[in-house]
Amino acid sequence: MTQLIPLLTAFGLGSIITALIQSWLTQRSKEKERAFQEKQTAYVGLLEAYHRAAVEGTDETSKQFAYWQMRCELVAPHQVRDAIRRIVETNDDREGRRQADHDMKTAMRADLGITQ
Repeated sequence: MTQLIPLLTAFGLGSIITALIQSWLTQRSKEKERAFQEKQTAYVGLLEAYHRAAVEGTDETSKQFAYWQMRCELVAPHQVRDAIRRIVETNDDREGRRQADHDMKTAMRADLGITQ
């Protein structure tokens, strides 16, 4: 009987540890998925606003771009934020804009883990 109690305790403790680890892994997975979805939404919104601003060039489209730029400021890493900043700064520099556009899309792909 004295050998049975430690055996039962060990299995019970193992089950508790397993349940805690599974709970932690599930929570971590949910957080990663949420972060991915937030970034994806911000990036797609920014790219759509960027396209509309380029095609229409109105004050409203500029405001929409600025809105999505601020959303990206909240969730994007430095490389993406820097490329977006360069998009804004190169409004009159065609070659600089082309490079900033390429860098922004490359940084977004890398951040989302999308291969080219």
